Formats: sequence, C-alpha cells, structure tokens
Amino acid sequence: MVNVVCLDGGQDGSNCFILAGMPAIVIDPGLNPGRVVKSARELHINAVVFINTHCHYDHAGCVPELRKRLGGEYMIHDYDADAVENGVDERVLAGLFGSRPPVIPVSRRLADGDVIRAGGCSLEVVHTPGHTPGSICLYEPVSRSLFTGDTVFADGVGRTNFPGGSSEKLGESIRRLAGLKEKRGVEKVYPGHGPVSDGGCIDRAFDMFFG
Repeated sequence: MVNVVCLDGGQDGSNCFILAGMPAIVIDPGLNPGRVVKSARELHINAVVFINTHCHYDHAGCVPELRKRLGGEYMIHDYDADAVENGVDERVLAGLFGSRPPVIPVSRRLADGDVIRAGGCSLEVVHTPGHTPGSICLYEPVSRSLFTGDTVFADGVGRTNFPGGSSEKLGESIRRLAGLKEKRGVEKVYPGHGPVSDGGCIDRAFDMFFG
C-alpha cells in the first residue's frame, strides 16, 4: 500500500485522500484545489488519477480546475456520471454552496467489481448506493483500507434525504460492507468527512440499521 496523505476538508469540503504513487490517486478532491496542488508539488507528483466516491459538489467541485493544472483521468460510478457530465444541480447540489455545478467530462465510468490500478496499488470498486445512486467505496486489499465517501463515517452514515438518496439502499450497502469486513477484513476507514476510523465504524453502522 502506498502512502496515504489525508487532507482535512474542513467545515464545507470533503476529506481528500492522495495515494502518493506514480501516478498518484486523488480521491474526492473537494472544493480547494490549492491544497491538492500544494501536496502534489511537495510529493513530486506529476501524474494523477482523480476518483470521486459520488457526485456531490463538496467532493467534486474543484476537479475541473485540478485537471487544468495537473491533468489526469477522472473516474466516477456510471450511475453518477451523467450528473457531473451534464452539470445537473439537482444531483450535484452546487447550489447549496452558492455555486453553479461544474461540467466534468468522465474518463472512465466505474462499475461494481472494477479494479483501478495505479501507482503500485489496486483499488476495488464496491458499489454502495444510498447517499447517491452511484456512491462507491474503494477497498485496498493489502492494507485492508476502505475509502467510504459519504456512505460510512466514524460516528454515523451518510444522509439519504437528497435527490437520489434511499435509506433502504443505504442499509443494503451497510450490510454489504459488514460482509466485506467479515470475509476480508477492514483495518482502516477513510471517510468523506470527519476523522479516519477503523472497521468498528462499520459494525456501529450495521447496528444502527439492524441492531
């Protein structure tokens, strides 16, 4: 597993995670392109793959600017791809942040079970709808790390009251993550907001739905 650099999203943005290989993987770059560019320079990164765990603006808003400055492919699940490619604000929710939705051409539409290989590591795509139809988690099997976006946090789960959200589907996704943890192990959870946690947060989320 390559080094994971964690960039705290602060009050309005998402956490951003940089897997510092070559090319580097940037997960959920968020709203502040400067922090990503600064880290890329410090890490001597000159090739990047951008991945969004879902289409919401606080996770994807600065992707166009970063692609201008750093280049790189952009990946998102197929079910959220049309929202970002067409700037559908009902789905992207840029208006909540006083902005217009960006239009982001998608290099690769992801599907459940896909494997993203870059920078010396492999990330397995786990489709976890509920927060959005195309929400995903990314599993790194060597370190048993899970990048969860807004599906699971250290102390809770993602909201389901935005367009495309579904509490029923989120429960099914939590059940699936609990099965992943049981069968393969989850040692560290990197969520879209809040502190990094361990696999216990999946157990707590499961208890919220099924306990």
